[in-house]
Order: sequence, then structure tokens, then C-alpha cells
Amino acid sequence: MSRNVIRYFARGNTAKGLHNLLDSNLQGLRQVFLVDGGTPAERAACFKQLADQLMAEGITMELLHCPGDPGQVEGIIATKKQTAILMKQLAPSISGPHVHEVRIPEQASVPADKEREIMELAEQEEIARQNAYACFRKALAVHDEWEDIYIQQLNKKRANELADEWIARLIPSLSDNGGGLIKHRFLGAATPKGAVDFIDNLTEGLAKRYFIKGRAGTGKSTMLKKIASAAEQRGYDVEMYHCGFDPASIDMVIVRELSFAIFDSTAPHEYFPEKATDSIIDLYEEIVAEGTDERYAAEIQEIAGRYRMLMNKGTAYLAESKKCREKLQACYPEMESHHILTNICEEIRSKL
Repeated sequence: MSRNVIRYFARGNTAKGLHNLLDSNLQGLRQVFLVDGGTPAERAACFKQLADQLMAEGITMELLHCPGDPGQVEGIIATKKQTAILMKQLAPSISGPHVHEVRIPEQASVPADKEREIMELAEQEEIARQNAYACFRKALAVHDEWEDIYIQQLNKKRANELADEWIARLIPSLSDNGGGLIKHRFLGAATPKGAVDFIDNLTEGLAKRYFIKGRAGTGKSTMLKKIASAAEQRGYDVEMYHCGFDPASIDMVIVRELSFAIFDSTAPHEYFPEKATDSIIDLYEEIVAEGTDERYAAEIQEIAGRYRMLMNKGTAYLAESKKCREKLQACYPEMESHHILTNICEEIRSKL
């Protein structure tokens, strides 16, 4: 794993639909390349080739993964070069003199007998994706029931004190660098393969990692928002990683200048300390009335069952959407001239 490369999602398949957090990550860039044209497979191949070449050169960069196919990259930000290379679908409305469109030429027309099939598959893909979002919306309502149980058992005074204690511990002084920028991202996403996250990659090389344990509704996101706000106010650049299920919720905060990450370490991104410098913050133990799990065990089990069923159903719809997309891509003629993509990649690299 290269420390020159961090990976995250700029978009997410969430309970609020397809949610895009790209804009804050484009602050301070001097140029943006939008790649369009060609077939979906050609665009994917172009980004893979670019990412592989830049990685081999040791370029410091951020790779933005596609939530519909997490193995695929849909954006590259070469941070020290102040340049972004994005699939146009990721940033369709961005414009300005610093924005350059790069078009992959059509190498062959779609056979006439495939046109109707492409339209039908595109429609089926979208229907499956919208069905997934409907399942996630229902799951969020169920999750709210789950949270309500614990919210009623919270010691809110102690929760506020604990947040203040951790702010004092993590952010003791003002930054000398005059930062204070916040970048919003997703550390993970709901994908056709289930939940996928990049926590290991994002936290690699940091001096301290804090694993927040707790239950639904025990204030993990609230605590993280307070820490992020305090860091920004004291002049630090902050990376805020939103929940891939509910984008209004925060799952992780990283302040690289202070070399720490603090994150919600519960399912579906449950991690445990691996290094001597890793620490656990147990909110259930600290701020929830003793015996809550036991007292509401039957109710929690029933809610958790409904929640899992809806999440699994949503994931199945995302998988169905991906199958339709793969069938659709198979309708396009295969690329004949690979040197065309190589030339496009060279053109972009020469302008970095």
C-alpha cells in the first residue's frame, strides 16, 4: 500500500439517493480534466491506465472509487500538482477556464440491433438502483427506532463533557499553518458487493487512531462533528468522512497535521486496535444507562432483524443494477485501437 495514495468515495448509494460530496475536494485546484465520450469500458480503462502510471511515478494522489463498482476509479486528484482528472458524470456541472474536457473518440458505432436492448437495460439498471434507495430509506426509518431506544438512556451532560475532554486532548492549540479547510468525503459505500470501506488506507501512517465503540444513537456522529468543528476553528484542515448509509451522519474525522483519526468503529466498518498506539473510546460504557442492552434485548433483536433484511434487499438491488450495467456494456463494440487511450493518457500527464 502506497502512502502517496489515499482512497475514498466522493459519491454514495445512500438512504437519500445518490449523494455527491465532490465539491469540497476540488478546493485550490489549478486545473480539472473531465473525461467523456467513448464507451463505459473505455473510460474505465483510461482511468485505470492513468492511475497505474501516476502510482508508478510516485505521484501523491487521491483515488476516488465508484460506489457502483468499488474496484473502479472514477476520479484522480493529483494533490501536489493541483490537478483533478474526473469522469464527467462525477462532476457534470463544473465549469470555468480551469476546466478542460477530454473526449475519447467513438471508435465504432453501436449496431442498430443493439440500440433497443441498450435502452431497455439502461432503464432496468436505473429501476434497480432506485429500488435499492427505497430499501435504504426504509432501513433508515428502522434505524431511527433503534437509535430512539439508546437516546432515551443517554446521560447527555456526560456526553457533552466527554466531547469537550476529547477536544482538549486532540486539539490542544491553534495551527501555525493557517488552514481551516474542511473536505467532505465517504470512507465507505453501499456497493453491489455490500459495504466497502477504505479505513485502513485512510489511516495508514497516522500516529494515533481512536476507535469509537457504542450503539445506534449513542452520540458517535455528534461527538465527531464537535471535534471537526473545533479543529476547523483552531485553523486545522479537516477531512470529514460521512456515513455511506446516512450522509447527514459523520463516521470519521482525520486531522493530518495532528496525525490522528477518530472514527465510528461499529458495523458495517467494525475494526479493533492492532497497534500499541490505537485506543478505544466506549460511549456505551461512558454515557448509557447500565443494563440498557439487557432491558431492551428483545426489542433490539426485532429491530435489528428488520434492518438487516432491508439492507440485504437493497444490496441485492445494487447487484441487479450492476448486472444490467455489465450487459449494457457488452452491447458496445470492443475497443480496436488501444493506442488512442494511451495517447489520451499521455496528453493529460503532459499537462500535469
